[in-house]
Amino acid sequence: MAALLLLTGPQAGRRHEVQGEVFIGRSPSCTISLEDAKVSRKHVRLFIEEASAKASDLGSRNGTLVNGEKLEQEIVLLPGDRLQVGDSTILFEPSARASLSDREADGELTSSPVEELIPAVGAVAGLYHAGVALISATSEAMVLQHAAEELGRSVNAERAAALLGGTEGLMTAAVVGAESVEVPRSLVRGALERKEAGRVKGLLCAPLIASGGAPFGILFAERPEAFGAEEQRTIAALGRLAGEAVTSVRSRQDGTAPVVSLIGSSRQFRKTVEQARRAAQSQDTVVVHGEVGSGRTQTARYIHSRSSRALGPLVVVDCRRSATETEEALFGRTSAPGVPPQSSALLKADGGTLLLLAIEALPRHVSERLARLIAKKVAPARQGGEEKVDVRVMVTARASLEAMQTRGELDVELGRALGGLELETLPLRERKPDVLQLFEWFCAEVHRTRRKEPPTLSPDARRLLGDHHWPGNVEELRLVAERLSLLYGGAEVTALHLPPEIQTGAAAEQSVQTLAERISRLERDAISEALRQANGKKIRAAAALGISRPTLDKKIEEFNLVVEKRRA
Repeated sequence: MAALLLLTGPQAGRRHEVQGEVFIGRSPSCTISLEDAKVSRKHVRLFIEEASAKASDLGSRNGTLVNGEKLEQEIVLLPGDRLQVGDSTILFEPSARASLSDREADGELTSSPVEELIPAVGAVAGLYHAGVALISATSEAMVLQHAAEELGRSVNAERAAALLGGTEGLMTAAVVGAESVEVPRSLVRGALERKEAGRVKGLLCAPLIASGGAPFGILFAERPEAFGAEEQRTIAALGRLAGEAVTSVRSRQDGTAPVVSLIGSSRQFRKTVEQARRAAQSQDTVVVHGEVGSGRTQTARYIHSRSSRALGPLVVVDCRRSATETEEALFGRTSAPGVPPQSSALLKADGGTLLLLAIEALPRHVSERLARLIAKKVAPARQGGEEKVDVRVMVTARASLEAMQTRGELDVELGRALGGLELETLPLRERKPDVLQLFEWFCAEVHRTRRKEPPTLSPDARRLLGDHHWPGNVEELRLVAERLSLLYGGAEVTALHLPPEIQTGAAAEQSVQTLAERISRLERDAISEALRQANGKKIRAAAALGISRPTLDKKIEEFNLVVEKRRA
């Protein structure tokens, strides 16, 4: 049956089947009712006629777009057409071309369980298992690790490796069966320069290559006994499979991995950065705790990006989601009709890092199972049971492990499994010298992503930002910087442009302002604005305010204002 899938707007994620006639509009009587001021009461009509789906605009105020073009007359919808109705993007899905039938199949039915038909031994079985492993890989590092492991099993090698690089030198990506391998240069040249799979007695080598490309690495295997032609064909096929898998992983990633930075130069913050660097050199579990918004997640990402697992996946699970969603994310789920299975986060993070956000929110029954899996270094396998994984676990929390366990917020077994390194992120109020540096960094980010010129801060605005208590920490500062960048990009931001809670100063955050304090604040802001408009010329500012120059000087001293003279 044809259907409409709402991709954006008030009903994003909903799916409506098209049965006969469908009206879309703001009216509650419409088949699809959208609470959107841009949508007319009855906006557009869809209906099925002669096995075709047709659409027509009902004279709406803002019109209807189909694939970016205005709908002027009745049209026939094609598979994948997108309708734009106000803020809602609606995808048209035609009726399925396949259907169930009660007719009997001619001839004698021969059937066998799928598992019995899949080869268990031999070269074909090796390629099948390698294909399954490579398809499931979520990172380059995991692809290369699986390729080396499957090669070792398929050709019964003593040592196997997947190596990146060229004829001038190789970068070790994955080696199994030994700490390192030595590959003859002649075999490497044959693989990389001539795209050949070569064998010499107990040595076997083939290029890592994808369709239409040049080799970017090699597969290598070694054993005491000589390899034969069958093993040579196997490594050639595995090199191609692994090459396609690496290319596929790269195509799913958004270019190169983003550079993760920790911004700040204050003495207190430098200690935190040094702790993060030391944690990056370790393989221990890391607990990053601190106040909400203080940069816990960014610090954990920084540790992963500087670690030996940086090429591996970073899988993030937010434990604040519902218990069902968290459990499925951590442990996976089986397939159902129309719903493919979901691999567990522990399995996805094999060869990399699993980052658990807000670990104190994890339900108790989930904590117990997670603690056991972490302690055993295993993950739920896709085909059932468990399999060994190499995962580094990092978590963020509001307090240290000891404090959470004392308050009963963390399961004892999970706390024991997470025991390792602990690092505390400082609230922004304890690293005030970093405020302006962070503000400039966030404004530069807006410039890079939205092409908005960074604003400049007046002296009073800089002082107020530095004096603010920042209860929302770095996250609050980021939101303020983004808002000011979007509103005043390329212009000067004065004290009057700052959010009210920053203008009122730290004193007002702790108690309600008196009338005298409010009047004083208004007076200070008025003088600051007059000086800005007068480009720092006190005589002009005093005239605009209707006060004398000596009075203005007294007020400037009283309010500790900074006078910046500029050219008009």
